[in-house]
Amino acid sequence: MKYSQAFIFTQKESDKDIESVSHDLTVRAGLAYQVAAGHYDFLPLGTRVLRKVEGIIREEMNKSGAQEIVMPIMQPATLWQESQRWKIYGEEMFKLKSRTEREFCLGPTHEELIVDLARAHVKSYKDLPFTLYQFGTKFRDEKRPRGGLLRAKEFVMKDAYSFDMTEEGLNESYDKMREAYLQILRRVGVTAIPTVAQTGEIGGSFSEEFMAPSPAGEDKFVVGKDGKARKLEDIAEGVDGSEVQVGIEICHIFKLGTRYSTTMGLTYMDQSGNQHPVIMGCYGIGVSRMLPTAIEQNHDDKGIVWPSQIAPFDAVVIPIRYDKQEVREPTDKVYSGLLERGFDVLLDDRDLSPGAKFKDHDLLGTPYKLIIGERGLKNNTIELEHRRDGTKEIINLSNIVEEFAKRK
Repeated sequence: MKYSQAFIFTQKESDKDIESVSHDLTVRAGLAYQVAAGHYDFLPLGTRVLRKVEGIIREEMNKSGAQEIVMPIMQPATLWQESQRWKIYGEEMFKLKSRTEREFCLGPTHEELIVDLARAHVKSYKDLPFTLYQFGTKFRDEKRPRGGLLRAKEFVMKDAYSFDMTEEGLNESYDKMREAYLQILRRVGVTAIPTVAQTGEIGGSFSEEFMAPSPAGEDKFVVGKDGKARKLEDIAEGVDGSEVQVGIEICHIFKLGTRYSTTMGLTYMDQSGNQHPVIMGCYGIGVSRMLPTAIEQNHDDKGIVWPSQIAPFDAVVIPIRYDKQEVREPTDKVYSGLLERGFDVLLDDRDLSPGAKFKDHDLLGTPYKLIIGERGLKNNTIELEHRRDGTKEIINLSNIVEEFAKRK
């Protein structure tokens, strides 16, 4: 993509009422645009990051054996009444009525819908086990949305649900999802610690939140001498001398057991003809929250330093004096060569000073700058600069695609 044709708008100054580093950089780098408090448009750069995060999650979910579905955000009240959560979920649930006065909610979570789907198809032990997942929009009417995408009212989540016959089966599904989540976080480039937490309004017998250490977080947790992390649900709790850490909840996984299958009649028939409740687990990742979390953990005083796996672009090609034929021709050749090899590349063809371009790309956080100028071209070389540590390499022009592939 050429910068002159791209929908990219950066800001030099921070907006008022910015509450976190990630919020500031999300706005200044043009990743998202606030429509209303807690509601955001994802702009092209933010959408690119979002899709790359989704792609990594999808690969790991499919590898685990989970199957993807899509469910609606608007859910009938009758299902929530069956699960006995319609009146107790809380004020975050946004309720509305259709023109026929039928009650609905904008789904803050999807346990009721997934159970309704499963009970329509599961009849016997032969239909189990399985795990379903989706990427979808959730809506929670937060009293105080904050931190930009860190706590929005409308957000993208990947939620998965496992269905088993036994507790042993649930434990196996849970462990498989837990490992998949750790692998996702490794690939995305976010550090997070599995932390024992309360099950809250979702319910179940056990849950863990994956806490990404960051001063922008709202949750406190401690890591004990045994290496296990525990969330502090109550500030007054004793911490036994352990250092209290602050983090962002980026994932939450639950052993639901029969919490929903019992109330909603999700059963299976065993080999003897007896009926039993299906045993469930659920597993959520904040997909859109992954963007600010990655920024909180990967930035410097110049801007974002994207982990290479989720950066909007793999590299930016920056020609010095693109208006000159002797610069434009080799620049276009490098750009097209990288595109042909499948790299996401931005060509900064704007008529701006090199300093202005460098400042923009430091803000945007692209992992590599490929700088092409007359001086280097006289020696048939270009400069490759690493965004993360600022190191520079001089590379032969004819080898740039192969050399870049090695570093990527």
